[in-house]
Amino acid sequence: MTVPHESFRIFMNSILDYAGLYPPASLPLEEAFQNFIDYQSSPEAWMLSRFIIPAKRLSELPVFTKNLSFSALGRGGKDADEFLSHVNLDISDINLFCESHPTGIVDMFEVALPAAALADKFTANDLVNRAADALNKNGITVFFEAPFGDGWQTRAEKLIRALRKVKDKHVGFKLRTGGVTADAFPSIEQVAWVIVETREAGIPLKCTAGLHHPVRHFNQSVNTKMHGFLNVFGAGVLAFTEQLSASQVKAILAEEDPSSFVFGEHGFAWKDVSVSASEIQEARPFVTSFGSCSFDEPREDLRSLGML
Repeated sequence: MTVPHESFRIFMNSILDYAGLYPPASLPLEEAFQNFIDYQSSPEAWMLSRFIIPAKRLSELPVFTKNLSFSALGRGGKDADEFLSHVNLDISDINLFCESHPTGIVDMFEVALPAAALADKFTANDLVNRAADALNKNGITVFFEAPFGDGWQTRAEKLIRALRKVKDKHVGFKLRTGGVTADAFPSIEQVAWVIVETREAGIPLKCTAGLHHPVRHFNQSVNTKMHGFLNVFGAGVLAFTEQLSASQVKAILAEEDPSSFVFGEHGFAWKDVSVSASEIQEARPFVTSFGSCSFDEPREDLRSLGML
C-alpha cells in the first residue's frame, strides 16, 4: 500500500461528507448509516467528515457510542415565510437529536434559499442573516445553495453578496457539482466562476454530488463529463493561495490527465503552479468538503492512481 505524502493527507483530510442516502446510491437509512459506522474503522477514515442526513430524519438514527459528526439538510421552502418556519423546525429536530444522541455532533447545516427570495437582494440578505443567527447560536455553520436553472448566476451573485455581508458569521456557499442526469452538471465556466467569486468574497465553499472520482472524465452512465474532486479542490486551493484568474482556474478544472496533479514531499502542484503543505492547510477552510454517495469509488480510484 502506498504511504501518502503529508501534502496529500492535508489536502484530503476530512474532505468527504458521506451521502449514501442520496442518488445514485439511494441506500436505506439503516444501511447508509451502518456504512458510515464501518468506514470509521477503515485505514482511510481520516478522509471522512460528516454523515449527511435531512434534519427531519435525525430522529430515525439509532443510539450510537462513537463520536460522529453530521451535516443536516434543511427543509427549505417555496418562499421566505415557509423557509424561516422550516428553519425553526429543523433546529428543533437537531436539538432533540443532540439530546438523545450525546455522542452526535451536528455542526453543519445545508439549505437552498427559495428562488423567489433570491429575486430580491433585501430578502436574500434578511433570510441569510436570520437563518445564520439562529443556527450559529447552536454552533452550526450554514452553507446556502442557490437553486440551479435559468437565472442561476444572477441568484448566485445575490447570494454571494448576502453572504459577504454576514461573513463575520459562520456561513458558506454550497455548489451542486453534478447529479444523475447530464443537465445537473454545471459547466467548467460556472464552477470556475464560483471558485473565484467565493475566494474574492472570503466565503467558504463546499460541493455536493457528482464528485465520485478524482479527475475529470467522460461518464457513460450520465452521458457527460464529470468533474473530478482533485480538479475542483486543487483549483480551489491554488486559486486561494496563488490568486489565480478565472481562465487559470478553468484550465485546472478541464484537466483530464491524472499525472498533472502531483503531491510531493513539499506540497501539491498542477503543472507549474504549486503550493506548500502549509499553504494547503491554510486554504482548506475555504474549500471545505464535498458530499458523495460513495466512499468506495474515491478510494478505489485514488489507489489505482497510486495516491493511496
